[in-house]
Amino acid sequence: MKSLMFNLVFLFMVCLILHAGADWSEGDDEPENMVMVDAVLGRSAEMPCNMEPGIKEDRVYMVLWFREGSSKPLYRFDVRGRPFNKALLWSDTNAFGPRAYFVTGKRPSAALQLEAVELKDAGIYRCRVDFRNSPTRNFQVNLSVIVPPHQLMIYDNSGRELHDVVGPLSEGADLVLTCEVRGGQPSPTVSWFVNDSIVDGRISLADQNVIVNRLEVPRVRRHQLNSTYKCQASNTKLMQPAEKTIRLELNLKPLSVRLVNKPSVLLAEKEYALTCEAVGSRPQAELSWLRETYKFRRGKIEDWSNETVVTSTVTFAPVPEDDGHHLKCHGVNPKIPGSSLEDTIMLNVVYAPLVSLQLGTSLKPQHIKHGDDVYFECNIRANPREHKISWFHNGNPVVQNVSSGVIISTHSLVLQGVTRQHSGQYTCLAANERGETASQPVPLRVQFAPVCKTDEPGLVGASIEEMLRVRCEVNADPSDVSFFWQFNNSGESFEVSPTKYVSNNGTISELMYTPSSERDYGTLACWGKNSIGRQLEPCIFQVVPA
Repeated sequence: MKSLMFNLVFLFMVCLILHAGADWSEGDDEPENMVMVDAVLGRSAEMPCNMEPGIKEDRVYMVLWFREGSSKPLYRFDVRGRPFNKALLWSDTNAFGPRAYFVTGKRPSAALQLEAVELKDAGIYRCRVDFRNSPTRNFQVNLSVIVPPHQLMIYDNSGRELHDVVGPLSEGADLVLTCEVRGGQPSPTVSWFVNDSIVDGRISLADQNVIVNRLEVPRVRRHQLNSTYKCQASNTKLMQPAEKTIRLELNLKPLSVRLVNKPSVLLAEKEYALTCEAVGSRPQAELSWLRETYKFRRGKIEDWSNETVVTSTVTFAPVPEDDGHHLKCHGVNPKIPGSSLEDTIMLNVVYAPLVSLQLGTSLKPQHIKHGDDVYFECNIRANPREHKISWFHNGNPVVQNVSSGVIISTHSLVLQGVTRQHSGQYTCLAANERGETASQPVPLRVQFAPVCKTDEPGLVGASIEEMLRVRCEVNADPSDVSFFWQFNNSGESFEVSPTKYVSNNGTISELMYTPSSERDYGTLACWGKNSIGRQLEPCIFQVVPA
């Protein structure tokens, strides 16, 4: 009897062993629905297998894993005659080897855990579960191995690879970004995100394993400064997508350039500070000062800035020459051609009159002679306008006298038929609310023929045979004068021989005269002559007995 029992047990064990070594044959029970499992290359995968018996009192004897097309198991979990934690484990070294182990802690759904998934691991697998009493159960798992993209690069429009920043671009320029993704199975989805919001790009297939997504942003605006542009590539939810983020750097035009203070009136020679402010330029605007189109170089310039505002203050004392001119503050971003802005103030400088006097432009100062008409021009620059003009000759006021040939007309003084009395220094004076100013003196030289220095005849007493020195002195311009003398009495008249007189200093002539008889008493007359003409009236000397 004992021998019979032994033989039965032996036959049962042999049958189990033979059953465990069975291949994936058509005689096996049809597997339940196939489970789809995705795994990422190089990561782990879980292939589920339901090992819960259909009868509560039943238990698992063995779990075998097969690969489609293979007749031999590649993994075995054997708990025959032992508890689960003492199970015998075997993994085919030509398949999974030590990368696979069976996890039962998640019952009823246990799983074959596979580490460091390889491309060759992809395929259809069958999990066969043998029970002590219940029928064998089969489960199918389709394992797909996902290959993530291995490279993601972003290029600008010139083909330069970007890492953190694109730009700086000038405000208004076009932004073009190209995202190139290499590798990935299945082909990844390549997307653009602007400030974390998805946007449409233009996708193309550059090569069998290269996907390109081109993003074009026309005419970027200042509000897009520091915007982020993220390219993302993903072909599975099992891992974080590959991505790269680029920040946009911009050069911005100044929004405004303005003069903070614009005084309506400036006093000449008083110091003022004008401040110009530029807002919104990136990098900072460069400010400069111009008077009309020329760089303003006077005074002191101080600059100040923070991240968004630049100011420039010019401190100067305006001069009369500034009046009516435009002082400009010019601001420009040197990185953006044509980005300049400016603000302007017209300088209204008030000052006392600036006065200059000159002879009429048609006159030749060295050739004015007796009888000519002469005029002066008084040039005045004043703000406010002058309200009074006065004329002076040798410091004495000149008043209009048309009958005497003195005519005053606004900025002109006309002298008709000038004589030697008109010679001298002339000035004009102008006055406004800021004060009064006299011009520098302008000399007037009137050339004239000789005239006697004294109008009264001279009386000379002499004895017979007494030699006299008779002095004849004239005024003349030019002073190079030639003389001649004449003697007159009641009975005769004759010219005196030049040997009898001499000329000194050009305007003086001395006659040596000696009466010899009573007939030599009478009248001596002296005339002078220069380049202007001959003296009209002679100088008279009465020679009488002493």
